[in-house]
Amino acid sequence: MSHKRVGISLSVSSSILTVGLECKDHRGGIGGVIETYSKYFSVFNYVCSYGTSENKFVIVFKYLKSLVELPIVFIKDRNIQIVHIHGAAKGSFFRKYIIFLLSKYVFGKKVIFHCHGSEMEKFYLKSPQIVRKMMSNFFNNVDLVICLSNSWALFFTLNFTPRKLVVLENIVEEALDKSIKDFQIDKPIHFLFMGAVGNRKGIFDLLATIALHKLEFSGKMKLLIGGNGEIKRLNEFIAINQLSEIVIYEGWVSGALKNKLFNEADVYILPSYNEGLPISILEAMTYGLPVISTNVGGIPEIITNGINGCVINPGDREAIYASLRFFIDNPLLCKEYGKNTMEIVEPYYAKNVIPKLESIYIELLTQVSTL
Repeated sequence: MSHKRVGISLSVSSSILTVGLECKDHRGGIGGVIETYSKYFSVFNYVCSYGTSENKFVIVFKYLKSLVELPIVFIKDRNIQIVHIHGAAKGSFFRKYIIFLLSKYVFGKKVIFHCHGSEMEKFYLKSPQIVRKMMSNFFNNVDLVICLSNSWALFFTLNFTPRKLVVLENIVEEALDKSIKDFQIDKPIHFLFMGAVGNRKGIFDLLATIALHKLEFSGKMKLLIGGNGEIKRLNEFIAINQLSEIVIYEGWVSGALKNKLFNEADVYILPSYNEGLPISILEAMTYGLPVISTNVGGIPEIITNGINGCVINPGDREAIYASLRFFIDNPLLCKEYGKNTMEIVEPYYAKNVIPKLESIYIELLTQVSTL
């Protein structure tokens, strides 16, 4: 029996303007989410407010261009009623604040803020009073705040009074080319890390743990790393600690190589200090991988000790060691945990998230403007 592909209808999608990070040439994260959403809109109206270039002049130019482009879009396309802003903390907040003011108070559009920021709470608590007031004005006056987990919903309700707040699962597409894993007791366990190479994702805690137990782990595990960031520091650490037999840096990965690494891996690991609800974890779950990660953001809502992975405290290198050792000593549990993780990730598939998103849009479109 054929099933109709989910999607947001023409009448609804033509009323939405999405604003956010570059979604064509992106490096995962928010850009990847927007790209996935775009596949399910009958028509996708989009303004890019931030690019992936490391050149600051290019970044500033792209943002200023978006401020010029927005009014043109509003004037040319009178169908647009909702501006769906995807953003995070720090510089992203300030950029989106101006877009919010322009969209809502100059052109009278309804505004959704979709919070992807893993450091929003830290940013709020460390900001001066004037920035806190800006954040309160922003979150209390957008028409809807979308957050990724119940833990983030609690942050918003404790610190702000949003007009409306909803939790919408982060979106992930089902793995298309998933291989059947054959777990062997005498085979090294392949752990996979994907993300920004730097302190926030905990990669150097992981590497330090492996270096400390190098002789013990040799021949029993491999760590595959995909990502960008502090690559010079990464390569130097691997060289100085002579980890090249255990740790393999694959560079930035996407497409076929990304699929290959997910299929080669037995366990996904992301020992982050701050997260919203990482797309990389959800992607790993679609491949049936158990997950080692930390009790931050929405991660504890999808990873449970003894069910589909190990949840540890950020920076706890002894717990990282124990988690690595657990899967090395119990390779057959990878299959059992993987089966559980496939069931847990089901609500995050596009077929379940897109209808919820369309319902959110429809409800907002039918409301009378409070301006």
